[in-house]
Amino acid sequence: MQKILVLNGSPRKQGSTAAMVEEISKGASEQGAEIRSYYLNGMNIKGCQSCYACKGESHRCILQDDMQELYDEIDAASGVVFATPVYMWQMTAQLKQAVDRLYPFLKPDYSSYLAPSKKVLLAVTQGRPDTSMFHNYFEHMGKNLSFLGFGNYKILIAGGTRKSEDFYKQAEVVAEARRMGAWLVE
Repeated sequence: MQKILVLNGSPRKQGSTAAMVEEISKGASEQGAEIRSYYLNGMNIKGCQSCYACKGESHRCILQDDMQELYDEIDAASGVVFATPVYMWQMTAQLKQAVDRLYPFLKPDYSSYLAPSKKVLLAVTQGRPDTSMFHNYFEHMGKNLSFLGFGNYKILIAGGTRKSEDFYKQAEVVAEARRMGAWLVE
């Protein structure tokens, strides 16, 4: 059974990002995947200390916080959803903190410890209706994750979503979220 990991970087437990994640998860679970979801705002994740201890033999961060569990979950997953609302024209601080801590997956020679072909979905909600507005930022994020050793990535952006109801009013986006969940399992 394939495992899909969801990292929800929204500070709102019941907001539009949670609604999008729910539909993505349904699409993946309908294909038989196991879903593991983490609400990052409720976790103890410290910032990278730039100590390079992760470049030693263990290739793990020495900070003993909730990120240790996420390393194992990422290793075991066949796909990862990085979910975030747009805050200050980019991902939230909660998600950025976790992304910064992915550095241990990069070997000293810049190859990756990650298993190849681990799919990524960047699931983004934003208040602004124009979904092209921040697309370049998330394209850059996807390329950075590819550099870390993650596989193919896709970006799904739902605009005009200040509340979960705003997301659910967009039938095409809801259907696309389900399709993206299924794509993670293909």
